[in-house]
Amino acid sequence: MTTTGNVDVVDDYIDALLEDAAAVAPASTAATPHDEPASSAASVPVPAAAPAQPSARNALPAAAPAIAMAAAPAAAPPEATAGLPAAAQPRRWVRVAVGGDSYALELLCVQEVVRLAPIVAMRGAARAVLGVMNLRGRIVPVFDLGLWLGLECVQRDERNRIVVVERDDELIGVLVSAVDDVVTLGRDRIEPPLPGADPGPTLGVARVGAMPTVLLDANALYG
Repeated sequence: MTTTGNVDVVDDYIDALLEDAAAVAPASTAATPHDEPASSAASVPVPAAAPAQPSARNALPAAAPAIAMAAAPAAAPPEATAGLPAAAQPRRWVRVAVGGDSYALELLCVQEVVRLAPIVAMRGAARAVLGVMNLRGRIVPVFDLGLWLGLECVQRDERNRIVVVERDDELIGVLVSAVDDVVTLGRDRIEPPLPGADPGPTLGVARVGAMPTVLLDANALYG
């Protein structure tokens, strides 16, 4: 099991990456991670969540390192990708655990990662919507990623994190079992969804070491 110290290393590493990404992003999307308590809030519109089936399942190693620096390939130098179309250039992904499964969201869609904060339940919300949290004065709906994917709910422990994703200045929090690391993936390392099948929110499957990781479309959370 990942120790508290190693969990803190993961947090610090991802914070540094997000700050680096924010430095080259528009000011409206830049943010510095903080841990904030939540307070009761009025009802707010919550984007609909359409549960989708995951494309792959595999158990996480019992003693997986907090941050697999050796397994995560370094970003290619600018001269190596300058002639490639934007879609073919390697992209960075935040890998998260949901129970024994591995998923990833593109780093550019992630505004910040915060520790589990108080969540105010919302009457009549979909099962996957846990409620809302107060993120520095902003009311943010929080989904349980396990329930949203049609799996079991995320079990609560000290490794839990809420990954805050952003689209057009709209925020959604996603509760995950743990945040594992950040990896850089080129198109050659990503297997596309099966032809003819409904991919749902799945963009593809990548193998990081021996672990298949399902790449999720963060925009599907706003569906």
